[in-house]
Amino acid sequence: MRIHLHVRRFAALPLLGGILALALWMPIPATGNAQLSTVVSEVHERLPGWRIVRANASWEGAFTVVAACGSRELGFQLVPEHGLPIGDSWVQPNDAYARSRLEYVSDHEQYLVWYRNPLKERSLSCRSELARDLRNGASTRSD
Repeated sequence: MRIHLHVRRFAALPLLGGILALALWMPIPATGNAQLSTVVSEVHERLPGWRIVRANASWEGAFTVVAACGSRELGFQLVPEHGLPIGDSWVQPNDAYARSRLEYVSDHEQYLVWYRNPLKERSLSCRSELARDLRNGASTRSD
């Protein structure tokens, strides 16, 4: 009887190691991220036709977004609230191109802000951006 007890204890160690390895190897199940879904839907409303390449949670409730239209990419941070009323967001572009395009869809004259309930709906469609690039002679092909 004592031999069986020692054998079981000895067999339990590799079994526990196997369970730990399995737990570390298997992915953690995740439920949907409601805030990220809201951000993606807001970006789709403001930038219709643009393809969302990446949208990730970032620092202090902010989100990093990269949208593509043709060969152009528009990268920015969307920072919900952070001193603004609930539902409003700051928009922080990654570069000069993003700033120039996001100024067009900003709900404020001076700051890059998207209001939850803007007085005037503003959007920048991919189709109009492609037409603008063609008028300016820029290539719109993805290589």
